[in-house]
Amino acid sequence: MKKHFLLLILLILIIGVVLKDCYPKEVVLCAVGDILLDRGVRAQIKNDYDYPYRKVKNVLGGADITFGNLECPITNDGTPALKRPSLLFKADPENAIAIKEAGFDILNLANNHTMDYGSEGIINTMKTLKKYNVDYIGGGHDYREARKPLYIKKKGCKIGFLGYSIFPPEGYISFSDRADVAKVYIETLKEEVESAKKNCDFLVVSFHWGKEFEFYAGKMQKELAHTVVDSGGDLILGHHPHVLQGIEKYKNRLIFYSLGNFVFDRQIPNGTDETIIVKFKIKNKKIQEVNIIPIKIKNCQPYVAKDIQAEYILNRLKMYSDGMNIKMNIKKGIGDIQFYQH
Repeated sequence: MKKHFLLLILLILIIGVVLKDCYPKEVVLCAVGDILLDRGVRAQIKNDYDYPYRKVKNVLGGADITFGNLECPITNDGTPALKRPSLLFKADPENAIAIKEAGFDILNLANNHTMDYGSEGIINTMKTLKKYNVDYIGGGHDYREARKPLYIKKKGCKIGFLGYSIFPPEGYISFSDRADVAKVYIETLKEEVESAKKNCDFLVVSFHWGKEFEFYAGKMQKELAHTVVDSGGDLILGHHPHVLQGIEKYKNRLIFYSLGNFVFDRQIPNGTDETIIVKFKIKNKKIQEVNIIPIKIKNCQPYVAKDIQAEYILNRLKMYSDGMNIKMNIKKGIGDIQFYQH
């Protein structure tokens, strides 16, 4: 009798484990804007590489996957691109350790500054990020590798990432057999998105696009975004304008046209010191909920905005999103989008 009882208990435990593994789990994806680690940010950091993330680590580290756009190569070497020296950026390799410890899992390299120190600069960046187990998209050792999707599996959900820049690298001549970033080609975009989507449950596409300091998305941004959604993309994250742009719900998919700055200097033009951290709760291969955390930047360091500051940032974001089928509730300084896909 005792033996049968023990077998029954064991059977119940086994069934519980199996059911637990089969039950869909929630994956939390966290996304931020542009991360610059040179110029004024370098001056603020000095040798304290943890400085930029200190006030938001608890937010970034609470996600299963944390994503951002790296706006400079991580390198000590490389040939400077032929452009104005004040617009040549690079970061010390020690920054990669702080990026990982801050909670970042994946960075987009497809932008107009990754090639500031040529092929050697981006190769060193990829090598350094890989050393500290930080994944990247939008860059590679040649044309094909730069455009390859990255897949991350968390809690049974396979999430794919693609990264593109509409801007060619400034002062650098690209060759298909040399290291470079992934540029947008309309004639191949649809096929690339469709192919990536076939191999994952949920597909995120990042674009470096838009007009600097402009709060409203342009026609080209909207056309590219809609093409991606029509081709199977589930979420679009935009960067480059240095300010927040609106959110659109198109065919029941979300488009964040610009997440603004995140770690950045020169908060002079209006809105460049206002940004967000977005947390997407993904379950059953779909977004179920979106939480938008308002962020202010002071002395190149982002921190969570409170009270009047928080309300102001979120209400401005609602204004930029007007007419784009988005309903955001603001409660206790957090923006909330209940997002049940069908």
